[in-house]
Amino acid sequence: MKKLLVIGFSAALLLGACSEENATDTTNEETAGTEEAAGSSADIKQEMMRFYMSVPNTINASDADLNAFEAAQADASLPEGEDLQKMKDAAKAAAEKTAAAVEGIEIPETLEEQKGEIEEALALIKESYDMKADELTKEASFEAAIAKFQEADDKFNALLEVQELNPSSIQNEVSQ
Repeated sequence: MKKLLVIGFSAALLLGACSEENATDTTNEETAGTEEAAGSSADIKQEMMRFYMSVPNTINASDADLNAFEAAQADASLPEGEDLQKMKDAAKAAAEKTAAAVEGIEIPETLEEQKGEIEEALALIKESYDMKADELTKEASFEAAIAKFQEADDKFNALLEVQELNPSSIQNEVSQ
């Protein structure tokens, strides 16, 4: 009887130890999965911010003549005659170059889940610059193009907020 009691007690200890080890393994796996997800989330945040900042940098690389025209137009200091036409032509070329640059922006693989929304926002920015180029052959009224760009800003801000990042304005970054 004593042997049976010792065997039963040993079995209970052995089963208890195995059970505790399995619980520890499960907890470690859950912790690793949570840390991996958090790391992935941090990577996405970081990549989103890096990508977001690259958009105005890409635009600013090619829109200087357009910005100069818009600034002169806002100050009512546009030149007249041939000088005005040269300024419009340079601004139109800059708008077309910028639209092409925006179209060529590549979305990182890390942002695959957000790719659709990012593509929509970039398409709106491109359309805004296409509209500006078209307007430069006419009266050069940019209200509709600015509204289109604001739509893109709103889409980007929604993406930033989902990642718990502060919203910003690409329009403010590229109008300088």
